[in-house]
Amino acid sequence: MRRPPPRRPAPAGPGRRQCRTADLTVTAADRTITGDPANTVVVELKNRSGRDCTLSGYAGVDLQTPSGPLSAKRSGEPVVSAVLKSGKSTYFGISYPANNTGGSGLRITGLVATPPDETQPVTLPWPGAGSLPASDTDGSPVKVGPVGSAGQG
Repeated sequence: MRRPPPRRPAPAGPGRRQCRTADLTVTAADRTITGDPANTVVVELKNRSGRDCTLSGYAGVDLQTPSGPLSAKRSGEPVVSAVLKSGKSTYFGISYPANNTGGSGLRITGLVATPPDETQPVTLPWPGAGSLPASDTDGSPVKVGPVGSAGQG
């Protein structure tokens, strides 16, 4: 008995494909609001490819520190797939605790972001507060939201 050929996912649509790192201009800005319990950096992904592409999921986010990279944990918010029109942007947020301890904390020296379903990262200057509070606990206090979860600020 012959097996049918494996099913392939339907294409994203005419002229649409997965957004690749090379298709995107990636920037980051501090969007912390005074009085909020956590600080926020918003990352913008702008489609510069000249055609529409799809983007869905969580970006990989590592904060660079003198002790090595600190990976952000996913926030758990639902993921929505979207078509990113040529020339348009979408955003995701990175939240992290403010260092209000009076100590030097863990210094942040940069941001490495990898768009969803990609392996090519983009290294950016860190636009947020210069340090995280020092912690003896395991795990990351840094959270990343899914693409499309943050506005322009």
